Amino acid sequence: MNIILIGYRGCGKTTLGRMLAERLWMTFVDVDDEICKQFDNKTIAQIWKDHGEATFRSAEVEVARDLCQKQQLIIGLGGGTLMQKGAHEAVVQADAVRIYLKCEPQTLLQRIEGDSHSSGSRPNLTDLGDGIKEIQAMLAMREPVYQAVADKVLDITHFEPEEAVRYLIDRCL
Repeated sequence: MNIILIGYRGCGKTTLGRMLAERLWMTFVDVDDEICKQFDNKTIAQIWKDHGEATFRSAEVEVARDLCQKQQLIIGLGGGTLMQKGAHEAVVQADAVRIYLKCEPQTLLQRIEGDSHSSGSRPNLTDLGDGIKEIQAMLAMREPVYQAVADKVLDITHFEPEEAVRYLIDRCL
């Protein structure tokens, strides 16, 4: 069985996924990282600029489908992966526990702004820029899908990573 981590950029999918993998003796795989590898390790922003969002999303569907067919993985989905036809179905049908890492928009913004890798390597998703209004707009569209797909929901807004991992292991797995 796999563990699939769902949530918006900055919610902790990669950080918690790596920590969980270490504790559970599993392998962590980040969908966005796997896509970037296919494009000579370009950033997501560079892939969008050079090849367009449609090409990125097509690769995202392929990667998600492939990973969902494997076993004993902790998979960190991209924030928009579940919005893609094909990827959504693969995640829903996967032999997995799907965990939505819910986080308040202001906390997401603080984490995104505090992560130089994330803010510099990811494109804006709306014409609202990369601030709180964009996060709120995207969550309004994505959160119902995240909730519908998730087997478990953990609001990690006020958790430190170590606490979140303990909670995930004790209560979600």
